[in-house]
Amino acid sequence: MKEGIKVEVSKKMEKWAAQELQYADLGDTRRKKRLISIVENLASQSSTRVPQASGNLAAASATSDFWNSPYFHPSDIIAAQAKSTVERIKEHPIVLAVQDTTSLDFTTQKAKKGMGYLDCQTSFGLKVHTTLGVSPVGIPLGLINQYVWAREEKNLGIAKQRKKEKPKKKKVNDG
Repeated sequence: MKEGIKVEVSKKMEKWAAQELQYADLGDTRRKKRLISIVENLASQSSTRVPQASGNLAAASATSDFWNSPYFHPSDIIAAQAKSTVERIKEHPIVLAVQDTTSLDFTTQKAKKGMGYLDCQTSFGLKVHTTLGVSPVGIPLGLINQYVWAREEKNLGIAKQRKKEKPKKKKVNDG
């Protein structure tokens, strides 16, 4: 990417991140500034991993420390983003709620804790159901809701079992 374009993208991401997270209350203005900086870096280089997007090892380590901070909860960040979404939604008389459920597959990352089964006994990860607010002309307004869960192994195969147990409808012959 050319340097001039890179600077322009960075400025747009900074403006977007500051606007999107304007309602963040993390207990300290420095944390809010750090959050905006991290989001800006990650958003402007979304195809790279955190260490590359951070720029150097010290910044990557600081990002990791930030995410593991005991001084705020992830829900504080989500609440700030949700408030920004609500403000955008108020500007539209009609909003479409587009939904999707996806799987995050962590099967090859054996050290991960808290994973559930995905579609079979040998694949593990998380399920994510997202609802995105969109204007009728297709402008994304923001995340309305997101639910993340891990399926319990004891529930594996329940859907197939339910299908088998459904009572068959009997046809009534009126003739």
